[in-house]
Parts: sequence; structure tokens; C-alpha cells
Amino acid sequence: MRNEDIIEMLEEQDLPEHFQIVAETCGIETARLLIKELGGITVSIPMMTSLRSLLERYIKENVKEIPIKKIARELGMNERAVANILRKRNSRADSRIDKS
Repeated sequence: MRNEDIIEMLEEQDLPEHFQIVAETCGIETARLLIKELGGITVSIPMMTSLRSLLERYIKENVKEIPIKKIARELGMNERAVANILRKRNSRADSRIDKS
């Protein structure tokens, strides 16, 4: 029997406890695919607050329509962190204008 055929027999209870959350969250098919394609590697899944470019883009696109307080709550950040991101973005834009 090929490895792929054996992996198809895999059920959630066959998984190590720390990997069962993947099957519970993403489905057993995704867990099987990860084992088949990426078995043996360690993956660190980022928290949303560490996805800086995404957060900056979201804040930039929504700051005119959504209050900073609400944006901060949606992103699990405090208002000061959101304001700092806006300030950094604005200072980068200003420095590009100054160089022109």
C-alpha cells in the first residue's frame, strides 16, 4: 500500500494530540494534506497582530470610516498602537514627498 493510500485512512483520533486542533479547525482533509506535503517540518502560525503590512493596510483603508477605537478593538490592539501605525505611515509618506 502506498503512503498516500495509508494517509487517506487517517482519522482524527490517529493524530498526535497537538495536531488534532488542525483537523478540528481546518478539517481532516487539510490535516492529511499537511502531513503528506509538509510532514516533519515545524510551522509557526502568526498571530494577526504580527501581520504588520496587513494591519497597516486595513487601518489605512478604514480609518476615514471607522473610529480608531473600533479599529483597535477589531484588531485586538490598543488605540495608541493604531495611532502609532498611522503616524509611522504618515511620516513615511511625508519623507517620500520631501525627497521629490
